[in-house]
Amino acid sequence: MISTIVDSKLIELYACENCATNRKNSFIQQELRKDYQELICPYCLFELPIGKNFYNLPLLGCPFCYDQFHKELTPLLLRIHGSTKHCGKFSVKSDEQILKHSIKIQPFSRSSVSIREAQWMSSKGPNFDVVVSSRIRLARNISGYPFCNLAVQSELYEIAEIVEQALADIAKQDYFPLKNAYVVDIDELDDVDRAFLFERHLISQDLIKKRLSRRAVIDEKEIISIMINEEDHIRLQVIDSGLQIDKLWNIINEIDDRLGDRVRYAFSDEWGFLTACPSNVGTGLRVSIMLHLPALSMTKEGERILSSVANMGFAVRGIYGEGTKNTGAFYQISNDATLGQSEQEIIDQIQSVAMQIITYEREERQKLLEKDRMKLEDAIFRAYGILNHAKSVSSDESLELLSWIILGINIGLIPDLSHVNVGSLLVLTRSAHLQKMEGEELDLSTQNISRAKIIKTFLSAKNQTIVQSN
Repeated sequence: MISTIVDSKLIELYACENCATNRKNSFIQQELRKDYQELICPYCLFELPIGKNFYNLPLLGCPFCYDQFHKELTPLLLRIHGSTKHCGKFSVKSDEQILKHSIKIQPFSRSSVSIREAQWMSSKGPNFDVVVSSRIRLARNISGYPFCNLAVQSELYEIAEIVEQALADIAKQDYFPLKNAYVVDIDELDDVDRAFLFERHLISQDLIKKRLSRRAVIDEKEIISIMINEEDHIRLQVIDSGLQIDKLWNIINEIDDRLGDRVRYAFSDEWGFLTACPSNVGTGLRVSIMLHLPALSMTKEGERILSSVANMGFAVRGIYGEGTKNTGAFYQISNDATLGQSEQEIIDQIQSVAMQIITYEREERQKLLEKDRMKLEDAIFRAYGILNHAKSVSSDESLELLSWIILGINIGLIPDLSHVNVGSLLVLTRSAHLQKMEGEELDLSTQNISRAKIIKTFLSAKNQTIVQSN
């Protein structure tokens, strides 16, 4: 006999031992809660929290939840996205249209985590003086499987194998961006290695959390990273230096199309690509730019502009995205809504906002040079002096001080110091990178000492020319 409590009511049901212990037995679950069946997805047994908890909706259980809870989800999607109609690309393929593999494709090579030359950290993209990097992410799920938060170990393994095989098939078709890609098995990494990949923006915080069959497919230039079994089954991501949204969209869109030819995405004509969190449904597209805004950060006008951007429906966050604070005048701006707009409309809006902010920041920099040059020089050269002589520097302090030095380079006050090298310090001086370079785990105090040494080595590599006013 199975006993359970539903809304303070005792419900009892007789069942065999096998049925009673099988979490997948939807008949048992439905019988136990048949009076509440409209709140339970019959496919994954996810129960929708109606009432006061519905405002903060947890992750859904499977793609079928969108059909099961259509009535309840519609007002939520309208509140989040301002729309309930998908306007982006379509992905409707039958099983017969999906490319089949008659033999097992040679998988990607496995790789340990090591310090490599990442293109987005070592090159100067368009408008690099204000836009540190551009990033695009697409969220996708495979039809017929629960979302990752409810999938069991065997399902997560199947998902990982299906996705990796499909990507390996794409790579062998002379598709150069993935030609020399490699796979990292996240489950096998220690805490430092996982944090290392996160600091390089190759994986997310969610993939770091304990979950089975987590993988990342990364190309040799670290422009492309594809996370498997994150919040969604698939998270495609591309990143590069400067403002290069259109270029990155062309790369990720082609990968998405080719992958969609090989696996059947969970898709709804009405709501688009179905995701574990309703905040990503529709296009599944997040476009973000990392901005360096030291001049605007010094003015009330800057606060007004960033506040206006947030009020326009864009997310304004810190250097590592959601849940992080802005430090050193580094900000991430991304779209909030993913439903009700096409991919190109989202891209055009971010591009437009970026160009406006670039103009404002450059104007404020020029004003500072013309009207308050002494104050500006003092801040830049103080930062330069501290980092050249400090014996210990914390993570946040290094970001603040490096921000001033990068500004000094970009406005011509430190012309001979390579911006590329100094810019890479924004990543190389993070905690996990320091520990990888030292080859051992370091406590915070030792990290601060190591950080100071590395920065000093970079800054003293050349004899810099300092341009000061008389």
